[in-house]
Order: sequence, then structure tokens, then C-alpha cells
Amino acid sequence: MITLLLVDDEPMLLKSMAANGWERIGIECVLPASSGLEAAEILKTTSVDLVVTDIRMPGMDGLQLCKHIQERYPRTKCILLSGYGEFEYARDAIRYGTANYLLKPVKDEELMDEVARVKSLIERERERIGSFEEARRTLHVHLPLLRSNLLIDLLAGNSVSHSELARKMDEYRLPFELGRECAMLLIRLDGGFGESDEDSLLYEFAVHNIAGELLESDFHVWSCKDSYGYLCYMLQAKTTDRGTSDGRIHDAALNRTAQELQAKVFGYLKGRISVLIGSPCRLPEQVAEPYRQSLNAIRKVPRSERGIVVRAEEPLPQIAPLHSLYSPPSFQQLLEAGRWADARVKLSSVFEELRARKLDTEEHMLEIVCSLTNSFLYIAHLQSKTLMELSGLEADLASDPRRLSQSGRVAKWAGKLLDSLESVGVRELKDAKNQLIVKIHRFIEERIAEDVSLQTIADHVKLHPVYLSSLYKQEMKENISDFILRYRMEKAGILLRATDIKIYELASRMGFQNPPYFSKLFKNYYGVTPQEYRDRHQAES
Repeated sequence: MITLLLVDDEPMLLKSMAANGWERIGIECVLPASSGLEAAEILKTTSVDLVVTDIRMPGMDGLQLCKHIQERYPRTKCILLSGYGEFEYARDAIRYGTANYLLKPVKDEELMDEVARVKSLIERERERIGSFEEARRTLHVHLPLLRSNLLIDLLAGNSVSHSELARKMDEYRLPFELGRECAMLLIRLDGGFGESDEDSLLYEFAVHNIAGELLESDFHVWSCKDSYGYLCYMLQAKTTDRGTSDGRIHDAALNRTAQELQAKVFGYLKGRISVLIGSPCRLPEQVAEPYRQSLNAIRKVPRSERGIVVRAEEPLPQIAPLHSLYSPPSFQQLLEAGRWADARVKLSSVFEELRARKLDTEEHMLEIVCSLTNSFLYIAHLQSKTLMELSGLEADLASDPRRLSQSGRVAKWAGKLLDSLESVGVRELKDAKNQLIVKIHRFIEERIAEDVSLQTIADHVKLHPVYLSSLYKQEMKENISDFILRYRMEKAGILLRATDIKIYELASRMGFQNPPYFSKLFKNYYGVTPQEYRDRHQAES
């Protein structure tokens, strides 16, 4: 809507101008003022787009009013009316930014046409300013995302020319200098934060704000959240006591900053974070490799360390496998046999080993998730179904590694998925054959050090040995003796890798009274003797 203010000290002329049919040209609001001073008062409280004013008026004349408007309301347009055609008036009117200068007496049609022309000018200017302001607001709103995406591209090693990168950094208001040394920090939220996704995002936002406030006092800061869920910060030294004259960043400064950040996060949020300090790098060509090194290093740091500061080049513990995850019976075998209670016990043993050996790293979480997901998928596909069809949306959780980077979440995810599979009855425990297989396997596992011959098993389940052997082979696609040997050898392999048990003690525990015979069978199974097997795995770890 365009608001028009008419100013003239002649009442009849003012009334005549106000009575024109302004609505015909889209002017919906017309305000009259009998003097320049009255017009100035109206302008204080009303947004006026266009002023048509006489020049000759007592108090504040038209030129003074135009000057007043230009100084205080620069977007308001003015049209001057006067019975004087002197050049000085026209020159002053132009100097004060008037849209036009009309000589009295002016015809109504002429005035209407001029107001319509200026109205179109105002509308075009509004549209142009509106588009610019909208673009500026959009850019401002999206600046954090644009900066983050650009840094993610650099971390991923995506090629960006120096000129294009410089242009974007200038457009995104990033005060970094290309070619200068940078430091990199990776921050991981370890514990004490919310369990739900909503809580995690809020705490993550709070940690990011604390980090930004602390870092920006001494460094230029460029940040993003990478695809693994870590908060990543690129830093360039400002001219402070923490930066040297050549722009280098002291190691001691980074350590001190990281420790201050940990202290503030714990003080304000009662949460723990781990901070990894990456190797120095230069923008843009030296960013991707130090990031990969930092990523590899932080994935080795257990969350049970309760928040630490480490450097990417420091030696870290070697990754070791989770023995309980692979010891027989496997998780897949338990699911296939419908042994839900035993599957839960195995899950508990995996996470207990994780806690006891302080192996709760991202690498081990991924190992657990991949292993369990493979087992779940196998069971689903046995039924000619997708895992989602059997379990619902729980299966989708594994598609985002950031949501399964903590042992508590992984355990909860696995438990829910197991409950879902059990509830739909992948293998009904009422099935007599299924129950029989469960009973046979439990008997073998519990008495592996004793006599587990076909006859003893048949006696236990009260079936004829020949019938039992045939039934087992039909259901499991292998002989009972093959299962017993495989179970003994795999169990022996786990114990050799995870314990210091003597070979003869191991043979006895696996049901062999003759250690050399055990060693012979073991070599036939693995291709190496028990001692060679142990030596090889100890060397690898």
C-alpha cells in the first residue's frame, strides 16, 4: 500500500487535491497537512511513501521539508509544487532528492500522472530492495550451513581451486588466509549427556557454543559436524599471546585450550568430552590427510577413558578383537535355533567384555553392529523377508553410525531388535524339532569336557542314536560329530587367543585326554599347532 501526504497552506487547494480520485491509480491512503511543520509531525508517527508539497509555506517551506525528509526518511519520495519557475528552486529541489518539480497551476491529470509515475518507481525500488534484503537474510541464515559444507568438502579431499575457495571464504565471511598454518580439533561427546536424540542435539549445540566462545577469543574458527558425528574445528592464530608472529600455533596453547574446554563443558553441562588435536596443516591442500589421521586416532580412544586430550601423532592402544562376540555358539547360531534367552546372555557377555577390557571405541561399536546386523539379516532372509519386515524400523538405526557410537545405545538397539525378532517367531520354540536341536546344543556346550558321544546325547534326549543322527543331519545340514569338533576347535581358538591356558589343560577342557591327539586335530582344523596359533595371534596384537 502506498501512503501519500499532501502539503499546502491554501485550504481550498489542499482540499481539492485530496478530493482527487487517488484510488484509481492505487493510492489507498491520502493524508493532508496545512504546513511543513504539521507534515513533519505526521512523518514522526506515520510511514509515508510519497509527499506532494508546495514550496511557499510559512514556518517550514517545501524545500526545508524536502531536506528534512531526505535526512530522516531517505526512502520517502517528494514532488514539489510552486508558482515560481526560477532555476534556483529547481536546483535546490534536485539537491534535496525530490522526484520531480511541477509548476503551478498544475492540472489534476498532470499531478495524477506524476504521482502514478513516482508510485511505480517506489514499487520497483521496493521489489529490488526486498529481493536484496531477502537474499541477504537468506545468506545470513544459511551462513553456518554454507561454511560447514565447505569445510566438509575440504576434509573429504574434494578439489576446490584457490580462486574459488578464496571467493567463497570471502562471501562466507571466513577470515582464514590460504597457505597459512592451521590447527585441527576433533571433539567427541563421551558421557553425561542426554540419551535421546533430542537431548544429544541440544547438548551438542551447547558444547559447540562453549567451544566457539572459548576458541574465538584467540583463534579464527571454522567449524562443522562431520559424517561421524564429531565436532571439527579448524583454527588459525590471531595476534595474541597464543599465536606467534609467523602465525604458528603453540602446542601448549592447544593443550591448554582443550583442557579449558573440557573443564567448562563439565562445569556447565556435567558432561565429558574427548578432544583430539590433529597435526598442523595448511589450507587447502593439507587438510584432508591430517583429518583422516585424526579420525583414525580418535576412533581408537575408548569412551571409558572419561574424557581425555590426545594428539593424532601419539601412540594409541592397538585394536583388539572381542573374543566373546565370536566364541561358539555364534550369535547367528543362537538366533537360528531360536535360543532367545541364550542370545541375550551372549549379548550381555559381549558388552561385559567391552567394559572389562575398556574397548568401548567407535571401531568396536562398528564391529559389534556389523556382526549383529549380519546375523539379524541372515535370519530374516531365511524367512524370505527383509529385516524391516520382521523387526520394523528398528533395523534402520544401524544405517547411521553416529547413532550407534556408544555402547549403551548399541546394547539398547540390539536388545530391541532381538525382542522384535522373537515376537514375530522367526523359529517357533513350540516346534518339536527346534526344541530338540536347542536341547542337543546345550547338552554339548555344557559337557564339552566330558563324554558327548552320539550315544550319550541320544540317551539324554531319549531317542535312538540312528534316528537322532538322521534328524540332526536333516535339520542342521551337518553331522553331530562335525558340530562337536567345530565347537571344540573354535572354543579352543578363542581360549588360545584370550587366555594363557596351558595346551594340556586346554585339551582336557575340550574333552581330550590325549594332548597330542588334540594337537593333531587342531592342526588339521587350523593348519597350525595350538602353540603356533597362539604365537601368531599374540604377534598380531
